[in-house]
Amino acid sequence: MKKRTVSFAAAYFLLTAHLCLAQGKADTILYNGKILTVDSQFSVAEAVAVSGDRILAVGKNEEVLELAGPDTLQIDLKGKTVTPGLIHTHVHMESPGRYGRGLSASQSKRYPLNFRIVKTKEDVIKQIKDTIAAFKFEPGEWIQFSTNPSGEQARLLFDELNRWELDKGAPDNPIFFSLGVPILNMVLVNSKAIEALWDKHGDFIETYGRYWIDEFGRPEGHLEAPAARVIVQEFAPEPEVEVMAPLYKKGLEERAAVGNTTISGGLHGFSVEVYKWLDERDELPVRYGYGVSWTFGIPGADNTQFKMGAGTDRVWITSMSARGLDGAGSRMCISLDRNSQAVAAAEGGESSLMGLSAVSEWWPRGQCNLDIEYSGATKGARLKANYFMEWFNQVARDGLRSGNVHVSGDESYSRLLSELERIDRANPGAVKGWAMDHCTMVNPQDVPRAAKLGIMWSCQPLGEGNRAPMVAEAFGDSVAHTYVSPIKSMLEAGINVSLEGLWDGVETLITRKDEEGKVWGPDQRLDRETALRVATQNGANYVLKGDELGSIEPGKLADLVVLDRDYMTIPEEDISETQSLMTLLGGEIMFLHSDFSREHNLRPEGVLISTLEELRKRR
Repeated sequence: MKKRTVSFAAAYFLLTAHLCLAQGKADTILYNGKILTVDSQFSVAEAVAVSGDRILAVGKNEEVLELAGPDTLQIDLKGKTVTPGLIHTHVHMESPGRYGRGLSASQSKRYPLNFRIVKTKEDVIKQIKDTIAAFKFEPGEWIQFSTNPSGEQARLLFDELNRWELDKGAPDNPIFFSLGVPILNMVLVNSKAIEALWDKHGDFIETYGRYWIDEFGRPEGHLEAPAARVIVQEFAPEPEVEVMAPLYKKGLEERAAVGNTTISGGLHGFSVEVYKWLDERDELPVRYGYGVSWTFGIPGADNTQFKMGAGTDRVWITSMSARGLDGAGSRMCISLDRNSQAVAAAEGGESSLMGLSAVSEWWPRGQCNLDIEYSGATKGARLKANYFMEWFNQVARDGLRSGNVHVSGDESYSRLLSELERIDRANPGAVKGWAMDHCTMVNPQDVPRAAKLGIMWSCQPLGEGNRAPMVAEAFGDSVAHTYVSPIKSMLEAGINVSLEGLWDGVETLITRKDEEGKVWGPDQRLDRETALRVATQNGANYVLKGDELGSIEPGKLADLVVLDRDYMTIPEEDISETQSLMTLLGGEIMFLHSDFSREHNLRPEGVLISTLEELRKRR
């Protein structure tokens, strides 16, 4: 198998002429189509030729077909639309997701606690004790539990359980488990885990926190970042790469079936090994530009060993990632006052960890990790220093790039921009090209600040998790219309904005409609050309591959998607249903829709021939 490496051969191919008349013949030609190049003019061509992993030519049918040889695969598109592959710039592909449901707990190294039968803390303790006995864990062996709390069970996790209660179920093993929030934001641990953490990193934890304390000032088991990161990244048991890789691959194949050819997000070291394992075996159907997140929160970690862009053309480094600067939903760090009536209504009705009622008790202003005054919910020990701020300064000093980082609330964006401005004043240009994600709550006054610094933004069209309705409930419609993903304003300010989403996200960029059909921020709607550019070329810029991905131009990597409908003319509300008939990654066919395969009598060896519906049934 030919090993892929990052190549600068694209520079040789990049020509000013629209049609590249290179020596040799094309391997593949798609003709008689509607090729949306997404070049600087958004040119529309009839045909595209591919040689090796690169685009050889783009132009009129007769010109491109001249590059055909006796072995060239020629496909008559019969008017179908071709676009560059979609680039999704904020994903969490660090587990097999739905495909992991068939794994045993011992394979996944995650032992679930069944909260459907939990009524009291004693129920949780009994499940912990029974699990340890059933799997015959050796004393001292680390165990990770996962939880699925709902409603009042969140109160049990936060207010009733602590390290000493967990010790009753696990006196001899260090254990930790999630609390219904992302595990990098918070974990609950027992005394054995506390002892291991303090023995190795006590000075670090007591300086930077964040850990909750009891009335005597003792750490009581609830850890927030960066303390939670140390537990997850240093002590968490990991499954076998060979077990997880085929499951990861299935999830990526679904993405290829809708035309997603590149994804990006922060990764743990283990997940990087999984993607490298697939890449080395030529089994990776989607490119992954990742943020290095496993050095964050680890005392003495050496970031200088990493180089931005390093890797292969299918797995490479895009950033040093701090992952999450605040929480999501009700835990996002905000400066605005919440609607007290909405909070009261939530407390009187359905209560959940992600609902407004949780905020009023544990996170009155959210998980504000950039704030030295925020020591951890309402129970944290005082901080001596802010690790997050020191991290950004260190990344800048090392000449690296920060990106692939969750930022949700307006206060977090504002605080981060203030710190980046300080870094830029000391070292002009040091933060240019750095990136922030989500755009859930952005103060419009911060948009020109980001533009001046040259910051990129990765956005969901209505905020992380399409939270515009929740924002409206908490802060009013006016805030939801102006603060939630002001993408058009960002673009007009000169900011590179990329898309967190696929065709559903492209549709929402254009319509700004939520699931109920309500429009949020109508002045922020994009036209179809701009929306597709956000989902392709701008994404390529975000992942540091703007010269090699994101448009259909001679010399670029041949990531192409043949669509099942005409993107430029179908009704707006149908864009989200778009699927791929054929997806090429670097000129290789990664996915063929069954109907398209039959129509063209095309069945290349080793190519996935299916439908999105059939692939989803594998879950």
